[in-house]
Amino acid sequence: MTDSRSSESVREFSPAQYIAPYLLLITGNAGVQNAPANDRPVLFWVFTAIATLGAVSAVVRLRRMWNTHQRRALPSWTRFLGLLLALYGVYVVYRVINGMAE
Repeated sequence: MTDSRSSESVREFSPAQYIAPYLLLITGNAGVQNAPANDRPVLFWVFTAIATLGAVSAVVRLRRMWNTHQRRALPSWTRFLGLLLALYGVYVVYRVINGMAE
């Protein structure tokens, strides 16, 4: 039988959990910049899907971070890390939309 406290401790906040959303957003952004929709439409849409996955991953990570901050006190630099992730996610979404419009 699994104790509910042990499952909660697995889901606790760790700054290393930000790595996956950042890598997905960076990869998607670089691909969208280097593979314009007019020249390479298949690559553009593959990197758009990667950027979308990164944005969804970032939203999930930010929601979990917010819930963790509500339950217990964490250092303020973790909120700054979340802010950077949110701002970079918005920037990548803007770049993808701009790439679609070109």
